[in-house]
Amino acid sequence: MNVLLTGMNGTVAPVVAHALVERGHRMHAWDRLRTPIDDAPARVALLDAVKPDWLFHIATGPVAWAESIAVACAERGIGLLYTSSVSIYAANRTAPIPCDAPADADDDYGRYKADCEARIRAACPRALIFRLGWQIGDAPGSNNMIDYLHKTANEQGHIPASRMWFPSCAFLADTAAALGDHFAILPPGDYQLEGNPGLSFFEIATRLNRLHGDPWTILPTDEPAQYNLMTDPRIPVRPISNRLPPS
Repeated sequence: MNVLLTGMNGTVAPVVAHALVERGHRMHAWDRLRTPIDDAPARVALLDAVKPDWLFHIATGPVAWAESIAVACAERGIGLLYTSSVSIYAANRTAPIPCDAPADADDDYGRYKADCEARIRAACPRALIFRLGWQIGDAPGSNNMIDYLHKTANEQGHIPASRMWFPSCAFLADTAAALGDHFAILPPGDYQLEGNPGLSFFEIATRLNRLHGDPWTILPTDEPAQYNLMTDPRIPVRPISNRLPPS
């Protein structure tokens, strides 16, 4: 299938594109320099040229852009996959968050992602919406957990890591694999990709430190105390514990 992807200069989309190519799909990147997001004729020309079967909207951008993509996909019968975030939920949870939990974010980014979801859902009811947690890459240089650990260690000399915070997360390669394996066979709706089987941030950071040769000093804390894990039995994601050294 032909797949058009936004966000190829970001963290998630390049890895998803690689997974799609591995599975025999043809990947096309939406280059914002050649096709500005606010240029309606250019957007139409891009869709006419690529003739995508699917459009993966992974980039961060204006809500109006997400809505216009959803409208175009609905009008042309193009499959639409949008990557949302666990951030649509507030942090004061005590149990895994099911797919049908209402969005209740109390920060700008979470409300932005929830607004994108709502507009996409209204404009293109056939869309697939996947909520992702914090992604774990292989190296610093993009918006992933390893980059955060690297920068925090450089800035502070150590990494404070809470034993009371259970973050939603997954290895980036496993997120890409789950999307590549399931997008073409799922019915429309909301889905959640969770790779954390229940590890605290302190345990994750400690085991990632060991995986990368112990370059950082990890210090345990008890703040923040949050439980952000999602649940969705329909979409299996490789647990992060499968890639981490034992505790």
